[in-house]
Amino acid sequence: MASSSRVSRVLMTGPLAPFADAYRLRLLERGYTPLTTVNELREVGRLSGWLAASGLSAAELSGERVEEFLAWQRAGGRHRAGWSRPGLACLLEVLRGSGVLAPERPAPADSPADLLLASFERYLLMERGLAAGTVAGYVTHARQFLDGRAPGRELAGLTAGEATGAVLRKATSGASVSTAQYFVSGLRSFLRFCFVQGLVEADLSQAALVVRGRRRSSLPMGVERRSD
Repeated sequence: MASSSRVSRVLMTGPLAPFADAYRLRLLERGYTPLTTVNELREVGRLSGWLAASGLSAAELSGERVEEFLAWQRAGGRHRAGWSRPGLACLLEVLRGSGVLAPERPAPADSPADLLLASFERYLLMERGLAAGTVAGYVTHARQFLDGRAPGRELAGLTAGEATGAVLRKATSGASVSTAQYFVSGLRSFLRFCFVQGLVEADLSQAALVVRGRRRSSLPMGVERRSD
């Protein structure tokens, strides 16, 4: 029989219900507003229902299961405004603190690029309020851009030519116009983030040129095809 707990006008059932009070207190300790706390509780309530429907207990929750849950929500277009990795990561901390989950194994040291992209992801989720699916795409495109830079180059030395070159390579790689346009959106957002965070001296987002659509050429606007 599913247990339930009414917390801040949120009725939670399923295996996570007994931890609702502890989760709410942890959120408030972290500075979440009462309204945001209620929204996070609703998301955990949906996760609890998903676990129950899958025949899983709270002890079987993990980071991988959280990703499965978010993918399930994305696939059905469910509750887009409620997708929150940081909130669900906080839930895992509560469960570990309660002894329900084993302590997390130390993760390998993140590379500078990993740390930068994690900060970019938090910025998109928390400050821009973008949907998790969009955020995942933008982070992937930012990683592709960073991986395409010459090894050892510092981010502070980023140039407009590098941004334009990355778009040109994507546009001429055989990718569809829509894929190239999505890459440009992600790259522009990343370049803007770097400027806002003071990581580069100039806003280079406009150097990621718009890719033409529904035309014979897939080259970015402003880049002409060379004739040799």
